[in-house]
Amino acid sequence: MYSKSGDVESYRIKSLESEALLTEQEEQYVHFVSCTDSLNSAWRILHEIKVSPGNSLIGAAFQFAIIEYAKPYTIAFGIAGRHKLDDRYVPPEHLALHKRLIDTRNQILAHADLTIMDAKLHVANISVGQRAFIVQNVIHGAMELSNIDSIIDLIEHTLVSMYTEGDRLEKRLPLSMGDL
Repeated sequence: MYSKSGDVESYRIKSLESEALLTEQEEQYVHFVSCTDSLNSAWRILHEIKVSPGNSLIGAAFQFAIIEYAKPYTIAFGIAGRHKLDDRYVPPEHLALHKRLIDTRNQILAHADLTIMDAKLHVANISVGQRAFIVQNVIHGAMELSNIDSIIDLIEHTLVSMYTEGDRLEKRLPLSMGDL
């Protein structure tokens, strides 16, 4: 029911605050599993790209795979706090590639970073009046496509170490009431 005084909304907020949905430990585990899901999604997309070389959607699919790859390494907000996967699961031999993929997500795919565009502006009077002309780098999110095999290897090795940690985190979870 709508209330101009806001009583209903304040009740709803108070009831959500009093209900602990997940403990901090449970939320950490859910985030960790979500991270493995995102990396697996990126892995599946990259494998589909490899078996579909002539598909016109390869560029868009590759960009989405990079977004899925980077998702665990960006801040996720939870009730118990902020969560972000650190680089400890990334194999040392792939750290440079990992950083490039995160930079691609942050500077090109999810945001328009003007420093990368390296734009130059020229304003001139021409026959139809004053006009502005922009010369800039052409940026697309598929620069790393030629490294698809290395990216797949990076994801596979990252997941192997994450699965071990996931098992450890799962074993530390307290049993829920009413076991199955």
